[in-house]
Amino acid sequence: MTPSLPHWPDLPGLIFWDAHQVAHCLRGSMEHVLMDVREEGVFAQGHLFYAASLPLSRLELRLPQCVPRRDTAIVLLADDFSSIERALAILQQGGYRQVCALRGGNQAWLEAGYRLFSGIYVPSKAFGEVVEHQAQTPHMPVGEAKTHLANSGRHIFVDCRPESEYQDFTFEGALNCPGAELVLRLPPQDQTRTVVVNCAGRTRSIIGAQSLINAGYPQPVYALENGTMAWHLEGGALQPGRLPVLPMPSAAEIEEASKRACALAEALQVRWINATQLQAMREQQDRTTYCFDVRLPSVSAQSPFPGWVSAPGGQLVQSTDLYAPVRRARVVLRDTERVQAPMTAHWLAQMGWEVYCFQPEGASDSSLPTPEPARWPVSPAARALDLTAYLELAAQHPVTLIDCDDSRAYRRGHPHQAYWLTRSRIPEWAKTADAKRWYVFTSSDGRLASWAAADAQAAGLAAAYLQEGSQAAAEVLGTESQLRLLCPTDDAWYSPYQLDSGVSEAMRQYIEWETDLLAQLDQEPGVQFQIYQRDTA
Repeated sequence: MTPSLPHWPDLPGLIFWDAHQVAHCLRGSMEHVLMDVREEGVFAQGHLFYAASLPLSRLELRLPQCVPRRDTAIVLLADDFSSIERALAILQQGGYRQVCALRGGNQAWLEAGYRLFSGIYVPSKAFGEVVEHQAQTPHMPVGEAKTHLANSGRHIFVDCRPESEYQDFTFEGALNCPGAELVLRLPPQDQTRTVVVNCAGRTRSIIGAQSLINAGYPQPVYALENGTMAWHLEGGALQPGRLPVLPMPSAAEIEEASKRACALAEALQVRWINATQLQAMREQQDRTTYCFDVRLPSVSAQSPFPGWVSAPGGQLVQSTDLYAPVRRARVVLRDTERVQAPMTAHWLAQMGWEVYCFQPEGASDSSLPTPEPARWPVSPAARALDLTAYLELAAQHPVTLIDCDDSRAYRRGHPHQAYWLTRSRIPEWAKTADAKRWYVFTSSDGRLASWAAADAQAAGLAAAYLQEGSQAAAEVLGTESQLRLLCPTDDAWYSPYQLDSGVSEAMRQYIEWETDLLAQLDQEPGVQFQIYQRDTA
């Protein structure tokens, strides 16, 4: 017998929807956010297809940039009433005015006959599977790839993940060129030289290879089937990537790449807009306009575009719900060479986004006003300590140092004697915490720690936070890897590569999960993928 839904009482300022009303919203044209406020690790166990993971622990930090318009329609999602209540209080503090919630959460969604999806970045992962199926993206099994890598100079292997991921691990002989850079930095050469594109699993391999094919790349192009996971499962060694990102090509090759990319964007009816048009979009009160700099983060840092959010194109396509959780919003992309932006745009258009590419007027942005940085309207009421003040406090009182950052980073190393606790668990943890101690929180830049300390203080504990952040604390206090966990590490999704044990089985399950997504899309509300078919006649 199906269990009945728990009773969720009404809340002032909140409208409850049933599952069919949420599905109707998904099928409509209104801007909205399906805001799942559970921790990412819990979210990954099962959620709505288009739900965005915006956990309670980081809401104040992420909302101003992710959901900039205060009258955006927000649908809160959680498994329990208390999380909905806490999220509503935060949203009301931030000035968000159109908030509703799915009464009964995931259980209500299932009981209404809809599906839940495990994993993260599901819309993008499913899109990759649809692309492979409809475009018939060529793939190369690992066994064949190993043979070519060992015996042939006629193949080039390109790892299309970001620099940081490539540096963590890859296989011997793989070059590095992040996804949106492929058409720019991998100019056509000998047409008999085969290109094999890989990522850690499937999606970016498929999108990377198909990017070159869609752009009319004359050489044979393949996606490495199941990426480095298959490489590992078939006995191949993985090692840190040591090579720099492929360099920029010649001016003539950049011009040719731009022609290819712009032709693709035009085929998908992606428009180029200027500063005047962009400013008109930004001033429109009833629409959200995301502005993304899709160049490499290192390039963006060296020559930033003020007011534009760094979102390297390959990662933007890979995780649209992370960068742009407002569905039906507009997306404007910008680069320097007119390659990464149109290539990224042609993918987003196929995913159903209203997307534009930005062309500045003249050599500078002087005609384009810079928006004010997105900030939360209220500051946390918590005591800030520098490291000297912390050491003085610790000399006078019993003190517990708590790292409230990502548990994956904590597992890699943390300040000496630091415990770990995710912020959303503080109210429950505080019920049994020693009220005679001081609790000092730390995080990477201090911002998350300031909110955690304020929560602990509101729960009746003596609390403060370190301004300098966890890295500075580690430099003074030393580092260690011993785990002191105050709650489950379900704040984050752990990839198979990050597990302590059972890695191979987790990889097999992950590959099966990705390939199964295609069959689960039938009648899923709101999915509007339209795959580009290149005319090869």
